[in-house]
Amino acid sequence: MTGNIAGDQNPRVGTTCSYEIKPSVLSFVLNGDFEWYLYKKQKNGSWKDITGKPKTGEKVTYNFGEIALGVEFQMKVYEIKKGILPGLPVTRELADSLIIVPISNKVPKIDKVVLFNRGVKDFNKASYHDILIAQAHCIAMFNKEIEFHLWEDDAPGKGHDASINKNNRHTRSYKARVNEKGIAEVSIHLMSDEKILRQMADQFLMKGDRNEGANHEYYITATYSGKILGASQVNVEVANPDYKSQLQNHPKPKPQPEKHTPKFPVGPEGGPKQPDPKGNIIEAVFIDDTGKELSKVAVGDKVRVRIHSKNMVEKHIQYVIWKYDSTSTHEVYRSAMIKIPADVYDTSGFIITKVSSEKGIGFPIGNSNFYTQNYFIEIISKDLSAESQKFEVNSDGLMQVEKVKSAVGVQNTQNPDKPGSCICQEQYKDLVWGGKVSCEFRNKVVQIAKNLELPQENYEGANWLMTIIALESAYSFSPKCGTFRKNPDENSKYKYIGLIQFGKAAAEEIGTTRTHLMSLTAEQQLDYVEKHFKKKMYKNLLKNRTALYLAVNYPNSTAHASEKNYVVYDSTKDAYDDNSMFKRETHEFWIDKNGKKQFYKGKEGKSYVWEFEEALKEVEELGRSNKTKTFTCGNNSTKSDNINAKDIVTYHIYHDNKIEKHIPKKIKEGNETRYKYVYHDSIGNEHEITTVDWHTTKEKGVGQVYNTKPTHSKVLSDQYVSEGNTSRRVKYENGDIAEYGTHPKKGIIWLLYKAGKNNVELIKMPDSLNYKKDGVSIAYSFSKTQRRYTGADSFAGFIGYLAKSGYKLTTTGSCFSEGSSFPSQEHCNGRSVDTLYLGIVEQDQKVIDSAIFFHFTEVLKGINEYCQKLKRAGNGGSLHNSHLHSGNFNSSVIKTIKEK
Repeated sequence: MTGNIAGDQNPRVGTTCSYEIKPSVLSFVLNGDFEWYLYKKQKNGSWKDITGKPKTGEKVTYNFGEIALGVEFQMKVYEIKKGILPGLPVTRELADSLIIVPISNKVPKIDKVVLFNRGVKDFNKASYHDILIAQAHCIAMFNKEIEFHLWEDDAPGKGHDASINKNNRHTRSYKARVNEKGIAEVSIHLMSDEKILRQMADQFLMKGDRNEGANHEYYITATYSGKILGASQVNVEVANPDYKSQLQNHPKPKPQPEKHTPKFPVGPEGGPKQPDPKGNIIEAVFIDDTGKELSKVAVGDKVRVRIHSKNMVEKHIQYVIWKYDSTSTHEVYRSAMIKIPADVYDTSGFIITKVSSEKGIGFPIGNSNFYTQNYFIEIISKDLSAESQKFEVNSDGLMQVEKVKSAVGVQNTQNPDKPGSCICQEQYKDLVWGGKVSCEFRNKVVQIAKNLELPQENYEGANWLMTIIALESAYSFSPKCGTFRKNPDENSKYKYIGLIQFGKAAAEEIGTTRTHLMSLTAEQQLDYVEKHFKKKMYKNLLKNRTALYLAVNYPNSTAHASEKNYVVYDSTKDAYDDNSMFKRETHEFWIDKNGKKQFYKGKEGKSYVWEFEEALKEVEELGRSNKTKTFTCGNNSTKSDNINAKDIVTYHIYHDNKIEKHIPKKIKEGNETRYKYVYHDSIGNEHEITTVDWHTTKEKGVGQVYNTKPTHSKVLSDQYVSEGNTSRRVKYENGDIAEYGTHPKKGIIWLLYKAGKNNVELIKMPDSLNYKKDGVSIAYSFSKTQRRYTGADSFAGFIGYLAKSGYKLTTTGSCFSEGSSFPSQEHCNGRSVDTLYLGIVEQDQKVIDSAIFFHFTEVLKGINEYCQKLKRAGNGGSLHNSHLHSGNFNSSVIKTIKEK
């Protein structure tokens, strides 16, 4: 070798490191150019070239991400030498190589611990009726469990004295896992343990004290792996209910507006008006849920406050509603802290109840003077910098910030109690794992929880269901996940499918098959999930989350779900090694050099109920960081919105991924089985793309492989065809269809598509589209296929993502006219559309992102070198090395509007 690589063999992830090729002792000097290559070590010991475009020059830089932590890489530098004489070939000689193993950039530790009373004026003041928040701010400890303990502080002055406080630790511990932001957080309900805490506080006094005084002082410690790694430095003072002070007999003064805050009267005869001396708060008004400004309100009305401001984005405020008359003011409502997101926004508001009415209005419902009451809105700017510096944390961590919406976004917001509204946004927003599923799915899960009589408070039972589906579906919530999908064979007992991994027996017990279950959407499959839990064997047993899960994982143990030390299964059962998540005893696992837990197999062991409980709790906690932020369940509205369809049902596809289906009151004769598709661009232009024919047919199950022609039912027709890979089609009396031809991987086979009970709607795709106008391009053509039918909703999504990408795509089709789809097993019912790669990474990446943007939830790519450069698409195996698969269009996003 002619050189030596100088650089760090253990670079820290996330940091940029320089590497330089220097001459070796023997070569003295370097001539020519240099190319740098990087190889990743595989599990089988081989090296995989991950270079892409080689870096060039004598000195280069690399930055290894978190994913490279602990992985072994080999760096190679080649010297490129031109021929001595013109015409002689360029030579490439290895200059040097270097083994590299990136290490963590951070040392795992608890950086700081804080205890505070969230959402109040003074964060370190509280009463025994409050809920305190404890946080551990951690570094490089994601998903690690932190244990918190509450202590009462009897040490004088600042700091904590372990010897003095040794008997002052509360017996209860609080546990939480570190989230993706590096924070473990628990809530401490003082009221639930008030008696114990007060006894503990009064038992020991500070030196020289006669009593505990006006306050009990508390701090928190954070423990990991049995060691205290941090304690809060600022105590929270909790008012001592036993303290008798001279102030006891003096009534507490009524709250009053602050002197210099901006104030805005409501209505023409409201209270005092006072502009913001800093000019930041311009105006504040009452509005209703539709955004209409209000000048009067009544008990039971929901009132929002619209605040106009400038230079206040990301800053905190609080608003107070006051009732005003000539002699006094009365506080009606005080908001939580609000972090301002925009110059004009609407708060979430509050409902004027009888209590707040009595506080500030003073007149019962029906009183003639009710509407003459005068109100004004006070806006208080909150500077949290002092408090955040005291705790040494970002001020966001100290606040339970009220959620707000921009005014633009709420102009058409519907009341959640009215038809067509998004109930998820108001009621189901805290459903764990909600961000993984549609609004329809969330609504259905909540209803199933009610039907099963699971706990309803805070949607506890619905959260159990979401947790179990998350765990069983490997967090995919896909109706097609599982081992059955790879080679659907109803004769195989030990292959599983769907949301709760239905096996052969489980499917048959509820009157279906795994093939049928795989053909359903996630929302449809939930009906069968409910049927499973309603089986007689589970009656009166589904009392907790663990019981619900055992009814899926190991039904015979369901009755023992409350017995923590009950053995669900041991190492004599295959389930023991198949479910390593429930191996939680130290002899069942070991920690590798990268700090990852590895599980022993083939060793004796047992899985106890308590291990299931722990695992399920972790999955539910993880689900809290996967709540939904997008709400669409109001889309299937039948109310009379603006209808934009004349004589024909019309799909309107908007550039921002909204899709509407407009159904006119009267459909013109001849258009009964036709749909029109219209695209709306970013500047409001309408583009009439195409009109297609549609029909219904019986839904088909996923294709099952046969080596010979299926003979399970009477044959109605047996035809030889020439339709791409398909050369023969057999139709049966029971509605099934079998197709014969050449499969790209399996060779010459039969695929049987079994007919279901339900009808599906399919449209005939135009043989090509080549629409180009005003900067909008929507174009495709078919290649070697007659699979020219697809779902009506899916076609709307396909048009959207063609427009979004702007490229003309070549498609290998979707399905045939009756829902079969040879050679694909899974394109049945037009659920997927395949397109050939464009061959340029940037372009194909844009196609993938466009498909996802327009609601295709299953986008799959191949596994060859080119496909590995593409992101945000799933693994479709080598079958998809030649084409992209866009499937499982989410029809729940389509808003249906019917003309009245």
